[in-house]
Parts: sequence; structure tokens; C-alpha cells
Amino acid sequence: MDTTTLIWVIVAIIVVLVVVGIVIGLVARRRSTAHREAQHRRAEEIREKARESEIAAQEREAEAARARADAAAAAADAERAKAEAARAEVEARRRQDDIAEHEADAAKRRAEYEESLAKADKIDPLVDDRDRAATAGRGGADAAPVEARPVDHHDQPRIDAGDGDRLDRSDTRAERRDPGAAGA
Repeated sequence: MDTTTLIWVIVAIIVVLVVVGIVIGLVARRRSTAHREAQHRRAEEIREKARESEIAAQEREAEAARARADAAAAAADAERAKAEAARAEVEARRRQDDIAEHEADAAKRRAEYEESLAKADKIDPLVDDRDRAATAGRGGADAAPVEARPVDHHDQPRIDAGDGDRLDRSDTRAERRDPGAAGA
């Protein structure tokens, strides 16, 4: 073979090697780009899952915060209810004291009333000793007003009405209370 042919064969081999090298370089470059793009897509997927996990974590934190707030509100309601119950108990005790005070005052006034009735019975000439003894025997607790007590009209003095008719004092008192009662 001659040198020229040999040079041409060497040049052809070199050209083929260069072309193969270029093809291999281009293929490697495409693979590298494809591999980088695949890695980028995979990284984006991981980032998306991480964002979803972050959102889920934030939702859980929000639920936990809401649950804490609900628990705090329930505790506050319970404390408020306890305070209200304590206030109501104090109010009930105060009212019980007021009731006891009112009852004592009522008993005092009733005693004064009974004492006044007894004093009036002593002064009243229309109340005889039997009525006084009955009032004293009852302790004045059930003392009826003078006009409600049974009256023996024979023991009572008679009053001249001016036209010749004589009336009992009890009749006169009834007429003063209800003028239409005398004729009934």
C-alpha cells in the first residue's frame, strides 16, 4: 500500500473517529440534559410533596391551636361558671340573712300589733273582761279585731238614735263601716 493510501485510510479513520466522537458527545450531552431534566422534575416533585406536607402540617397546627383555644375557652367558661356559682351562693346567703332579718322584723311588728290590740282592748269600754281574758289566754296570737268578736248585745249600752228608736253601739259601728248594712 502506498503512503498516500495509508494517509487516506488514517485520515478516514480519524474522520470516522471524530464523527463517532461528535455523535457520542452529542448523545452524551442529550442524555446528560435528559438526566438533568429528569432530576429536576424529580426534585420538583419532591418539593411539591414537601409543600403539601408543609400545608398539612400547618393545617394540623391550626387544628391544634383551635383545639387549644377551645380548651382554653371551655376552661374559662368553667371558671366563669364557678365564679357565678360562688356569687350565687353568696347572694343566696345574703338573701337568707335578709329573710331572717325580715322575719325578725315581722315578728317584732306582730308583737307590737298584739301589744297595741291588748292596750286598745284595755282602754275600750265595749270590750268586757271575758274578751280580755280570752285575748290574754291566746297570747294575743289569734286576737281578732273588736268588730269581728262575738258581741252579747244585752251587755251593751243602748243609744238613742234621735227618732225614738234605740240602737246597739255595735249596730252604730257597723253603720259607720257600711251604711247599707244596718237595713240588711
